[in-house]
Amino acid sequence: MYRLLIVDDEPYTVDGLYELLGESDLGELDLFKAYSPDEALGWLNRVKIDIVLSDIRMPGMDGLQLQRLIKSRWPRCKTIFLTGINEVASIQQAQRDGSIDYILKTEGDEPIIRSVQAAIKALDQELMSDHFLRRAEIRVREALPVLRSEWLRRLLKYGAADAKLSSARLKELDCPLDAETPVLPALARIDRWPEQASLSDRSLLMYGVENMICEYFETLTVQPVVVDESYVMLLFQPGKTETDAEGDGWERTLRFVQGTLEEVQSTCTRLLKLPLSVAYSRGPVSWEEVADIYSGLRNMLVLGIGSGENMLLSDGAGDSCPDTPERLEGARIARLRERLTVVLESGSGEEMLAVIGEWFGGTQDYALYLEAYYTVATELIRQFNRWGWPEAGQSDIRPERLMDVQSHVSRDAAVEYLRRAGLRLLTVRQSEQDERTDRIVRKVNRMIRERIGGDLSLTAIAESVYLNPSYLSVLYKQTTGRNISETIAAARLDKARELLSASPLKIHEVAAAVGFENAGYFTRFSASIPESVPRSTAIRRAADRRRKFQNKRERI
Repeated sequence: MYRLLIVDDEPYTVDGLYELLGESDLGELDLFKAYSPDEALGWLNRVKIDIVLSDIRMPGMDGLQLQRLIKSRWPRCKTIFLTGINEVASIQQAQRDGSIDYILKTEGDEPIIRSVQAAIKALDQELMSDHFLRRAEIRVREALPVLRSEWLRRLLKYGAADAKLSSARLKELDCPLDAETPVLPALARIDRWPEQASLSDRSLLMYGVENMICEYFETLTVQPVVVDESYVMLLFQPGKTETDAEGDGWERTLRFVQGTLEEVQSTCTRLLKLPLSVAYSRGPVSWEEVADIYSGLRNMLVLGIGSGENMLLSDGAGDSCPDTPERLEGARIARLRERLTVVLESGSGEEMLAVIGEWFGGTQDYALYLEAYYTVATELIRQFNRWGWPEAGQSDIRPERLMDVQSHVSRDAAVEYLRRAGLRLLTVRQSEQDERTDRIVRKVNRMIRERIGGDLSLTAIAESVYLNPSYLSVLYKQTTGRNISETIAAARLDKARELLSASPLKIHEVAAAVGFENAGYFTRFSASIPESVPRSTAIRRAADRRRKFQNKRERI
């Protein structure tokens, strides 16, 4: 749907063009009227306009000045000038400023329709043009580092399966790593920032550390991942020169990483004045293990050894071993807790069941099973408090039973109860969402009835329910099965029937009362309705008179 604004200081011209375009077969056009350039600016500041059909000579501000303001607000907007004066200078200036057509008012209706069609076609083509796509590709390439970092952070947080790791995904993100090859993880931490370092200073220093790491390990395949302002995860794979027939590429890679990390740490301290600690894996791990290893390495750096600064540790160092089953299980539960919140808020039933299944799939220890159960139950209670509990008697999902693991005869029964509670929550959430949607639709329908003779543009209706006009149009069609314009037309005709049958108003008075510009437009509109749609006798008679008059004029 495109929005078209008609601008002219002659109300008769504006109203006539509004009627002409409203009756034309130009698809879904949301039409707006402005009887002065100032009123036009009001619309341009209020809503995105795609096409402007404007006069040139107007008091206060001419059409050429208006066009320049239009371009500053909506660069893709197409301007069509309709004027009664044929001035070469104005035509040239309009074309230089980017107008797509210049039509004399004496040329009739057809050139106007063709020009609007051309503007619509130009807007459609811009969306698919090579230039537009090339610009989009350039912007995507510019955004790749950010997209890649976001994806890698998700992988570290939720695991390879959740991040949907694949060779194609790594290629899309321009990541040098191979999805089929294990990785050697290492986690670096800035132990302490200079006291006077601002946030921008820290960002620059972190960028410097990242570049330093890439330079030191340029012979390997390495992907740094800035996790936050203090941590950088490093994922290593052997470089092309590190692989050989004996297959000892990983051994040499590991030795090179260990030795070079010492240089990175020393350089960072000496040149950047930043104490740097690093924890690394003793060997390559599968992509599926990366999230657990990251959590373990981070725990190791947090707990620390010695002074807690300039540490260089391999996993398993000290008394705290990050890869024990209990610690890895705790890290897994921490990640799943956040995933559960996300899927419950997104309303995905399948994902919710999958997360709960994954959560309890590895809980062999009873204490960890209890932690998992009560974590899920607590999150479900939090969400039920947000969306509302089922009414008493309609469901056995109650807070007291959710918080009583002993009420379930087995672990399987407990997990099944949590799954049913999750599905019930999503049903409550969807019901609340449907109710909000119905309230919006009811408000729109009520506004149409109450303002039947006033401004019923899509923009005005959308503003009353605080939604984007395009989204409201789609939402209304999805909910009711018909367009808002169809509802407005039906409401106007219903009101017209009522007024014609129960009031002494004349045709032109009824037309004005239900929002039509004039009686002719009203009768032509009613005549265009299929015969299967009931119409009042007065409307049919008016339409018949209009057709007879048109036929007589054609014969003459």
